Amino acid sequence: MPEPDIYLSPSGGDYLSRWKRIVLIDQRLRADDFPTKRALAELCGVTTKTIQRDIEAMRVETGAPISYDAKRRGYHYTDKRFAVPAAALGARDLFALMVAENAVAQYEGTPLHAYLREAFDKVLMLLDGELRQAHELARRAIHFGGMPPPRIDPESWTQLCRCIEQTRVIEVDYRKGGDAEAGTRRLHPYQLLVRDRDWFLVAHQPDSGRELLFYLPRVEAVRPTDELFEPRAGFEATRFHRDGFNAMQGPGDPQPVELRFTPEAAYLADERAWSPDQTLRRHKDGSVTLRFESAALFEIERQVMRYGGRVEVEKPAALRQAVAATALFIAARHQ
Repeated sequence: MPEPDIYLSPSGGDYLSRWKRIVLIDQRLRADDFPTKRALAELCGVTTKTIQRDIEAMRVETGAPISYDAKRRGYHYTDKRFAVPAAALGARDLFALMVAENAVAQYEGTPLHAYLREAFDKVLMLLDGELRQAHELARRAIHFGGMPPPRIDPESWTQLCRCIEQTRVIEVDYRKGGDAEAGTRRLHPYQLLVRDRDWFLVAHQPDSGRELLFYLPRVEAVRPTDELFEPRAGFEATRFHRDGFNAMQGPGDPQPVELRFTPEAAYLADERAWSPDQTLRRHKDGSVTLRFESAALFEIERQVMRYGGRVEVEKPAALRQAVAATALFIAARHQ
């Protein structure tokens, strides 16, 4: 059976807005108060013509048993057993649900994993037996790999989320890598950042006057204070992340970076962008020079080292020297 375009396909309109209207209409019809088209239009913030199209589409595409009661002058379900989620989930929706469900694994180690797992279980319970079986078979088609997630204290994670929402100043016991004991820091928490199952806190540190990243597995305790904060004037999260590299941040202002890929590794510059603002220059010998700006030179060094000499740092000089020093250290270790 071909996929219907009106609701189940995200193309050709605001899919989420349409789905929200379906859910709202479904809720009113289940309330059995015989809503009119005008009442439904006011509820959804659209015109009565849009509601009429929604009702007709629900009838045709999902088999919704919607009927108009002339005596009550409103709409209702003639069969209360009808369930919109179960009827409306098609092949695309099952695939999206399967991918999203597997993606829950990215949140292992945080309370969010349990919340998402519970939410997906509720959705799956709405499916009939055949759809649940099809979903289970499809779910095995995708696996999210990578290293196991680090352990994060659930209480600290929950406290951070709450304090970010409340713009509340916090004190954290934070242990830097290699340190035997944690030190206390006073922070203004801005947001949580996820990278490859690793969680970081983006926070302003008043003592230094800078925004820094804190690795959550190293946070040993979070203590909310009674003090609220205002985000630092001039701070923009989008710019903050753009000035970094691979979600990491470095001190100082962004610097011009130039990386030259050997001819046999030129595809590495094409397969995946290193920066949203990068530019490429192709050379006659087949090599490629990639240019962008970043302050996180230490993270660029890590990425360059991954490719074993097929990527050469041309600028800045400090990064080129750091890569050379690391390469010599590795060579000495492996002699």
